[in-house]
Amino acid sequence: MEKSSKAREKNEIQTFVFLDLEATGLSGDDPRILEIAMIAVSREDLLSMKSSNDKEVKSSNGIENSATHPDSAEDKQKASLPHLPRVVHKYVRLYYPRKLITPKLEEITGLNNDLLHRLPGFSRSSADAIRLFLDFPEPVSLVAHNGGRYDFPLLKAELNNVGCTEMFHGLQCVDTLKAFKDIDAVHRKEVHEIEEITELAVSFSFEDLDVELMEEEATKKARCEEPLEKKVNQAFHSTCISGPSSQAMGDNQRILEVSAIPLLTPVKDIPTNMNNIPATPHKPRKHLFSSQSTNALTPGTPDFNPQTFTDTTKVRRTLSYGGNGKRKRDVTKSYKQIDIYERLFDRSYEVHKAEADCTAMLQICGHYGENFVKWADSFADKFVDVKPMWTKRKSFQYN
Repeated sequence: MEKSSKAREKNEIQTFVFLDLEATGLSGDDPRILEIAMIAVSREDLLSMKSSNDKEVKSSNGIENSATHPDSAEDKQKASLPHLPRVVHKYVRLYYPRKLITPKLEEITGLNNDLLHRLPGFSRSSADAIRLFLDFPEPVSLVAHNGGRYDFPLLKAELNNVGCTEMFHGLQCVDTLKAFKDIDAVHRKEVHEIEEITELAVSFSFEDLDVELMEEEATKKARCEEPLEKKVNQAFHSTCISGPSSQAMGDNQRILEVSAIPLLTPVKDIPTNMNNIPATPHKPRKHLFSSQSTNALTPGTPDFNPQTFTDTTKVRRTLSYGGNGKRKRDVTKSYKQIDIYERLFDRSYEVHKAEADCTAMLQICGHYGENFVKWADSFADKFVDVKPMWTKRKSFQYN
């Protein structure tokens, strides 16, 4: 009981359900679902995909391969494809959309009205079947690429249309498009800081520093050859002058006249040439995801522990937005799912097939491993808060 309450408090998602929809069009066309595919895996199985993949990419002498880093794989060896867990739950279903499937859409999806016209449309029974499939250890979260703008609102519209949204009250949802951008942003920031520190370390020359220290020591030694006590006595006697004769002023009286020039205490010599002394290297800033920077690793490494995903809700805003309030974008790389897949694994898959898209998404998330899981725990949205893509229009009736 204590373990379950602790999981709910930290929102540790226990089941990830990868979702992909094929529909009749884009969001502005009030699309209907043609095909739905869901692949569900447990939290432990998803994390095991990363650990098992890391063992394969290590060389025989135990040195880690560069393929474990998501961005370094572009110019070096590509990451190996993570193996799917043994326990995987799948749900695939097609519906008659009650709308015309255009020839262009048929070319993309391979579906047409003739193939689907004998099937029922999305109904309350369809919602019951989805709810029955989602009977997994909670919290349960849907996972879709760009799901916040398409998959989640469309599914919510279909459920709302048949009056079944209340059945999914505890369901969560995660958009992998946002997750991958944020994790990669952290990785790029870490790499940039490491490069700056490396440049400072290379420019730091101990030989120049030794020359300056030797010159300074020689100057000190030359000035300190004469004893300090002798210098003080000479300065004192040079400033003291006897007054009138002792006979005029008395045998025991003398007048001392002190020079107006103050007696200066010798100070430490400052080197005259400071140009050759290298600047002190800056200390690296603390890692964004850990209170102890010495233990922080860049995203994509096996032991990376992004603790600040749960420490603050402002992490993603810090990573994703600049001073003007607009989201930062890396225009040098595409974040389409097929492009991410090819960039990581140097291979492609059959797109616009719902099950194939879900499998590819699962493998990408398995590659990111704990980085993705921690991000999902902190930034998952509630499905009940998703706005439907479209609402059912009320029919006109005569009184």
